Amino acid sequence: MARKKSMPPPDYEGLYRRHMELTREVEHLSTLREIGLAISGTLEMSETLSIIAHVVQGALDVRRLTLYTPSQEGDFLQPVVAKYGNDLITKERLEEEFEPRKGSLLGKAIDSRSVTLLNVPGNSRAVVPLMAKGEPLGVMVLEDRRDGQPFSDDDAALFQQLGSQIAIAMHNAQLYAMAVTDGLTGLYVRRYFDLRMQEEFAQAQRYKRVFSVMLFDIDHFKKFNDLHGHQTGDRVLQQFARLLQKNTRRSDICCRYGGEEMTVILPETDLQEAALSANKLCGLVRSHPFTGMEEQVLSVTTSIGVSVFGPEYGRPESMVEAADRALYQAKQLGRNRVELAGI
Repeated sequence: MARKKSMPPPDYEGLYRRHMELTREVEHLSTLREIGLAISGTLEMSETLSIIAHVVQGALDVRRLTLYTPSQEGDFLQPVVAKYGNDLITKERLEEEFEPRKGSLLGKAIDSRSVTLLNVPGNSRAVVPLMAKGEPLGVMVLEDRRDGQPFSDDDAALFQQLGSQIAIAMHNAQLYAMAVTDGLTGLYVRRYFDLRMQEEFAQAQRYKRVFSVMLFDIDHFKKFNDLHGHQTGDRVLQQFARLLQKNTRRSDICCRYGGEEMTVILPETDLQEAALSANKLCGLVRSHPFTGMEEQVLSVTTSIGVSVFGPEYGRPESMVEAADRALYQAKQLGRNRVELAGI
């Protein structure tokens, strides 16, 4: 009678290892999906960076996250957003900080195109290259897991995939910015202004909100161009645009309306608040030391027309036309002043 062959005992340890591997893969895919959905919800670069910092720090449960992008020359890496604990830190507060690319851990990650880990007592760091279309868009630095454990090779594999996902979101935001941003001034283009006016107008009608719009014209700009040349004129436009961006809120929408005319949409702003803002900007332009091609100081002033949403405007174009009429009145009354529509 043939003897039955005995079955080998189950490899419980191997099955357990495989189970843990599959569990980690599911967790990684879930994390990537959660982050991917969150960061693909906007094309605005500032919003994209803020969402990345907030969502990634929470999903990965790390204490600190910093995103860096290369300087114009490429020698340094400049932080553009950071999340330290519950504190979201934007680019304006990080302007003084930078990291050299050459010889640094950040540069090493970019050059190798792979996640670089540094685990030393009291500090655990993962430097993640952000590559899109074969080009480095920056690096993400993750520091100190909240559970106190060092970063592992499994973490590095997840971060590598995450870096590609983040880089794609940043690349898309860059392409969008190029499409809606004026190449000379860095302000939004007229088409973007029209779209945002429609959005703000619809929101104001639906939810009984208020918003205002300011229309700027640089006084005697044609004569200025004829006297000093178009290159100096372009430089003045750039300086004027930076002045607007620096002295308006992050929620305000600064646009180049056409030629030397610029405009700002001010959400949640009534006529009194808009008038204060317009008069402040008018004074800042008047006192600002604009410079020409040879660094000579130039005197520049602006006229501003302001309108605020109200039932008398049936469409956004009517509100812009009202601001334009107020601007015309400001110029008729001597320029270098603010006029309010309907007053």
